[in-house]
Amino acid sequence: MSEPQQPSAQPYPPASPYGSPQGTPQYGMPSQGAPQYGAPPQGGPQYGAPAAPGNPLGRTAFLVAVVTGAIGILFSVITPFLYSSGNYDVADSLGTVIGILVLIGGIAAGVLSILALRRPAPHLLAAIALGIAGSVVVGRVITWMASLLYYLF
Repeated sequence: MSEPQQPSAQPYPPASPYGSPQGTPQYGMPSQGAPQYGAPPQGGPQYGAPAAPGNPLGRTAFLVAVVTGAIGILFSVITPFLYSSGNYDVADSLGTVIGILVLIGGIAAGVLSILALRRPAPHLLAAIALGIAGSVVVGRVITWMASLLYYLF
């Protein structure tokens, strides 16, 4: 038995040294009959360059919201240890102070994020900050309402 003969001609055209078939423009590279483009001009917002490196107010709101939320969560983790050590007065006093600081920080982060969302800049961090701040404020208010109900009944 003889082996089947392979055709002498290649079934595909030879590859281009740049990785794309000849005659196919790729990423603005000139080829046969394709328009030639230069590097995009660097200058301002009319050419697609960002007007500012970001939204510093949104970044600030995000940092305030994350730090405020972290302080609230950290105190929630520490509270059982304070109660188990027998320092009930310290735990209640510290809980009140931390609760007020977390509420003020959440409100400040919410206001900063709303101001940042009104600016013509990237809104991602400001939107995340608004969500975190809203959950911190609502969580703190519900916690205080629940403890008020426990004190009354």
